[in-house]
Amino acid sequence: MIQDRGNIKWASMMLPEHLELLREYKQECTEQPRELTEWKLEELQKTIDQAFNQQLDIKLEVWKDYKITQWTGKIKSMNTNELILETLFKTKSIPIQSIQSAQLDADYYD
Repeated sequence: MIQDRGNIKWASMMLPEHLELLREYKQECTEQPRELTEWKLEELQKTIDQAFNQQLDIKLEVWKDYKITQWTGKIKSMNTNELILETLFKTKSIPIQSIQSAQLDADYYD
């Protein structure tokens, strides 16, 4: 029975530069986001509080499934573990720990 060697059979035909780029790409895909500094966490909290209290639009960058996704909308409610974001199309529950950045978005509904 023939046993397939997978990608090993192609390794001899690849340039070292290609192999290095593939290793870097694999690292980026599985890399965890950086831990936020205390200053960044404080700034993040202020932005979220301002958006919630004044019902302003906010753009959030959220770490999920090894990638950053962006959500834009109004914060409907929040507690210590998650916040509920109301977007144009649906309501989304976002864990607080996975939020990487937040900024007020003035022209979301314009």
